[in-house]
Amino acid sequence: MDRIRLVATALSAVALLAVACRDNGASNFVVSQPTQTGISVSGQGRITAVPDIALLTLGVEVTAPTVAAARAAAAGAMKAVRASLDANAIRSDDIKTLTFNIQPQYHYRREEKPEISGYTVSNRVSVKVRDLDRVSEVLDDAAETGGDAVRISSIAFTVDEPERYEDDAREAAVEDARRRAEQLAALAGVRLGKVLSISESGASIPLMARSVERVMLAAADAPPTPISPGETEIALSVFVVYAIE
Repeated sequence: MDRIRLVATALSAVALLAVACRDNGASNFVVSQPTQTGISVSGQGRITAVPDIALLTLGVEVTAPTVAAARAAAAGAMKAVRASLDANAIRSDDIKTLTFNIQPQYHYRREEKPEISGYTVSNRVSVKVRDLDRVSEVLDDAAETGGDAVRISSIAFTVDEPERYEDDAREAAVEDARRRAEQLAALAGVRLGKVLSISESGASIPLMARSVERVMLAAADAPPTPISPGETEIALSVFVVYAIE
């Protein structure tokens, strides 16, 4: 009997709650929407472009018995490198410091505590060269003026304004997605309907990197360093869901 009363009380409470919610215009119920169906495809758009800028990673590295000596020598070498960049019409806002490090160097002996033998100071910068015809000259001048302290790590070629190519890549991606969806619809024996949703992944603009060893000039009349920018590919993806009619 007590159990029946308990159930009746609970049912009454639920009924009162439902009425209160209705009177207040509130709803505590969530209605699940049917899962969206259709034909889902991805499309790829690729555009080949000729690089119009070069990104150089270069710097100086000096090891000396003291921090002060190493820093002073590195500063002098970097000052010479910066002067060569200025002479080649590299804008100041196209030069960015990447790293500046001071690291102790140790001398190791068997069964003895390592001793500091000196300090290495390194300073690396990124340089944007807008005139590709002068890349070789920029590299060679930096190596010559900076001397043995110069380190040239890499060269990368890319486009300065990728937006100019992204519209064409996007159009190609959408056309590719449509072609794929039409083929799937034909294979399934259905008609392709309207677009239900579409999204885009970011454009992929690879840097065409070239590894460069430390540049050494044996003489002032040494031949220029050969540089070839080649081509780069701008890729973009779209994801499209089509309705089935």
